[in-house]
Amino acid sequence: MNLSVCNPVRITVALLITALTLAGCSGSSDSQSPAANDNSSVADEMLADATVESDVLDTTDAEGEADSESEGPTVLQDTTTVEPDNQNTAVPDPMVQNMTLVNFDIEVPAFQSNALQVRLVWGDIVTTAAWVGDEFWSVSQNLPTNTVNPLIVTFSDGNGEVPLASFEQDFRTGSNASETFQIRVDQFDTDRWDSDGDGVSNLDELIAGTDAFGLPSLLLFSETRGFRHDSIPDALTAIEELAVSAGMQTDLAADSAGVFTEENLANYDAVVWVLTSGDVLDADEQTAFENYIRGGGGYAGIHAASDTEYEWPWYGDLVGAYFARHPQIQPATMNVEDGTHPSTAHLADTWTRTDEWYDFQSNPRTRVNVLLTLDENTYSGGGMGADHPIAWFHDFDGGRAWYTGGGHTTATYAEPDFRAHLIGGIRYAAGLTE
Repeated sequence: MNLSVCNPVRITVALLITALTLAGCSGSSDSQSPAANDNSSVADEMLADATVESDVLDTTDAEGEADSESEGPTVLQDTTTVEPDNQNTAVPDPMVQNMTLVNFDIEVPAFQSNALQVRLVWGDIVTTAAWVGDEFWSVSQNLPTNTVNPLIVTFSDGNGEVPLASFEQDFRTGSNASETFQIRVDQFDTDRWDSDGDGVSNLDELIAGTDAFGLPSLLLFSETRGFRHDSIPDALTAIEELAVSAGMQTDLAADSAGVFTEENLANYDAVVWVLTSGDVLDADEQTAFENYIRGGGGYAGIHAASDTEYEWPWYGDLVGAYFARHPQIQPATMNVEDGTHPSTAHLADTWTRTDEWYDFQSNPRTRVNVLLTLDENTYSGGGMGADHPIAWFHDFDGGRAWYTGGGHTTATYAEPDFRAHLIGGIRYAAGLTE
């Protein structure tokens, strides 16, 4: 060995071994004297120093062999790993917020069915919301921060088969860990979804025909081919409100096309003719409605429902009498002939209110059960005399029918007594009461 280039680490280790031997240390001894412990501590420190020196002065070459022939000074080895250019992939900083939890709170149009769905699409992400209660749905989704995509929300019946309403808008996420985005019912577009192209939206004519949790069901029919009352929207709103309180669901039909079929009418406990006028049903639709009543269906007619279908005698018998004329709108008093029926049980012996009071082409008394009669002495222009029925009910051709001559004015549908009269008659027509 050339001592001029000897390894100082080897010399240090040799001296350490000699020191340990002289101290009489033994790795197999379970007990040591204090002097031995002191010598052991010194040896431990020397060994630690030798280890550090070995780490710092290591001069092994790339093959792992000691370079004992080097004549120059010892050089520290650079242990930095250099990655190839094609491996320089950026890794997201885990400390930087790059996802946002977005809570979507959604209020959809009122619609009762056991097969509703609310579907959200944002970029490539598709998810469905959960029903919260009433018309409210909700869903939470992790989305990339500071990113914009079109947001499309579709409200459907038939488990997604029949679109009822939709919302479309660009939506950009923020940079917070979470945020809430609300969609109101008035932001939904319902008019664009008209599957049969008849001008009435799917939402208004129940194209899907799904069952609404087994609740009694009403079809509110308001088509007009003659005079159209300004109070029709108020009447429809009032009936929808009353139906909810009475545990019934409602569907609207402003047109008979595709609605007055035997298959579709079978979904309803009663059809309410809401201020209809003129010739609204064709021959096939008339046959379908006749069969519906004969199968135990219900009919409720409001005001101008008696100004409808003059060329269809069966309908005239169903409604009870056809409209003839009316004087100006004015207060009048009605006598309650039957105070046990659900449409009149809330009234006293007489009922005074303001409306447009109809005369009829014939007195229906012999064909129906009269509920209310007008006292022509309490208003001017009445033309039927002392016996002037204005509301009645009867069993007809296998079904049930109820009619009221009131309901011309918008104010009518805000009157508590008239609203009770209305829902009582509809419940009778739907078979919920006797």
